[in-house]
Amino acid sequence: MEPITVSRWERGVTSPSLPRLRRIAELTETTVSDLVRTPDAATSHAVELAALREELAETRELVDRVAQALERLAPARSSAGSKQACQES
Repeated sequence: MEPITVSRWERGVTSPSLPRLRRIAELTETTVSDLVRTPDAATSHAVELAALREELAETRELVDRVAQALERLAPARSSAGSKQACQES
């Protein structure tokens, strides 16, 4: 692929053929749709991704709090269970 060819694509003078787009997508491990997506679509995609990351961070925080609470309860449960076992014997 010639640099002038890529330059023409970047400037919107020409566009790559579908077979070439498929090969570029394959080499870059993406999709043809991602290659031809407009900047506005990419921006909205980035906004959606940022919102999902924020939601994931909140979910992780909640899961961490639940795990900490369970860890605090675990020693209390095991000592209570051993006391009960001693009383039954």
